[in-house]
Amino acid sequence: MHTLTAFGHGAAVVIVGAGALGSLIGARLARAGQRVVLVGRSAQVQAIGEAGVTLHEESGTCVVPVPASTDIGLVASAGFVLLCVKSADTEAAARAMAPHLRPESAVLSLQNGVANGPVLATVLQRSVMVGAAYVAASMQAPGVVRHAGGQGLVIGCLPGPQGDSLADDAQKQLRLQLQLQQQLQAGGFDVRLSDAPLTELWRKLVVNCACNAISALAQAPYGVMATVPAVRELQQAVLREAVAVAQAEGHTMALDEMQIAVDRVATTMPAQRSSTAQDLARGRRSEIDQLNGQVVRAAARHGIATPANQALWALVLLQEAVQARTSTAGPV
Repeated sequence: MHTLTAFGHGAAVVIVGAGALGSLIGARLARAGQRVVLVGRSAQVQAIGEAGVTLHEESGTCVVPVPASTDIGLVASAGFVLLCVKSADTEAAARAMAPHLRPESAVLSLQNGVANGPVLATVLQRSVMVGAAYVAASMQAPGVVRHAGGQGLVIGCLPGPQGDSLADDAQKQLRLQLQLQQQLQAGGFDVRLSDAPLTELWRKLVVNCACNAISALAQAPYGVMATVPAVRELQQAVLREAVAVAQAEGHTMALDEMQIAVDRVATTMPAQRSSTAQDLARGRRSEIDQLNGQVVRAAARHGIATPANQALWALVLLQEAVQARTSTAGPV
């Protein structure tokens, strides 16, 4: 474990969650000359501390030294905190960060699902930024990341509780968003600001619902999925349900537009498997509750039937249960 002094004067960006996306962003920002600290689990931190982040990209492979620690208290040194943990860990991470965050520090959630930002705002009692990351990355080993495509990040600010200084200062909100946009652009990302970030998160959620579980259950890359007509029909059914739910939740989107977005996944990342597929392949709990499960729960509030999403959600949960039972079973 590192101490704060090990990082010099302090880190401009502290990334909590040193998985594939967090490590990719951290390595790129560090390569661009920015002060970055990755906070993660011990195996990942040890690998990065010993050998840096090995980054495989289309342009080639490089090794980027990045300070890493298991100490979440290092957020006290941050101008920006990027939260990249799994959605199930959001509340715990927020409670761990809360005593250490400075009032002027900005927090950005770059996570799957639509509930993380509101959870952060509630626990931290402050405005937070949320972002939809259209970036495909996989962790091939601790400290080794492969970028499979996509550079897009869409970020925006959620309101905090009444009386929150950032929520009451629109100019400060915009200034922080522009500053973070510039820092992320320096890392090679295509960053767009949004006045409706929750709608952006719902748009990504809808695409994920049509892609992630199917890829996971078959361990199939997106390009192969697109060649099977029955799979495309299933995706269309999932999309129809998810778009109807998103619209009922007050978010503007069109079915044909979302179909184009799903088709684009297969053409831009044909060899990539979903993050849910990667989780199941490693025997880890996935974020399916925050994807198809989120759609099913929201649909129930509006009386919308979602049998396709219900089936995919249930099947991934079943696969997780089978894996958990297998891993705990002794030798026969």
